[in-house]
Amino acid sequence: MATPREIDADQAVQDVLNAWGTLRTSRPEPQRLSTDFTALFAKMQAYRDAKNIADNSRARHKLTEQEAADERATKKVFLDAYRAFYEAR
Repeated sequence: MATPREIDADQAVQDVLNAWGTLRTSRPEPQRLSTDFTALFAKMQAYRDAKNIADNSRARHKLTEQEAADERATKKVFLDAYRAFYEAR
């Protein structure tokens, strides 16, 4: 079994935000978001929040192990969901 290709997390976040914007502005009436997309968006937002917290702590040289672990865990959950979502389409 081939290993999945590495996905750039920042690009994946941008892809989800672009898709969200397209869905919300594509018609006079915004399209309803699917349950799958809403779940992906929530995981993306959790990753962005954890990354922002970690980045702010890094800037102050006060990054804790818990913050780093939260960032890694939410990144993995988001990228796994991103891969599954886009492979299904």
